[in-house]
Amino acid sequence: MDDRAVNTTVGYVLTLGISSLLIVGLLVTAGGFVEDQRQTTVRQELSVVGQQVASDLSGADRLVRVGGSEVTVRSSLPGEVTGIRYRVEVDPAPTPSGPTTLRLSTSEPNVVVEVAVRTASEVAPASFDGGDLVVTWTGSELEVRRA
Repeated sequence: MDDRAVNTTVGYVLTLGISSLLIVGLLVTAGGFVEDQRQTTVRQELSVVGQQVASDLSGADRLVRVGGSEVTVRSSLPGEVTGIRYRVEVDPAPTPSGPTTLRLSTSEPNVVVEVAVRTASEVAPASFDGGDLVVTWTGSELEVRRA
């Protein structure tokens, strides 16, 4: 009996099967790596935007403290980070000496970054989509809103 043709076919099928498993394993591993990199990039960009918002809030607070009665600070910020819309929440300090928390978040991927900023002036709570913003002194508190 001649088994040479069967051995070739079996060898070919085994080679294809093992190669397919290796390729699927590599794709699954690479997919997880890409997603981790995306989350890291979004987190870093949100942190940069959060620091910019904190800087604008601090700048407006300094202007108020030196006697500014009509203070408005405008800031041009991106509406998206890595092509993803984000949200900004301003959570005022729970105590007069505590920091105001700026919370920036995206939903997909789910990333939340918090930046603390201390101000002498009270800060109004706010929530808005990312993009250009305005910090305004209302006479009693600083208000951060979308421009």
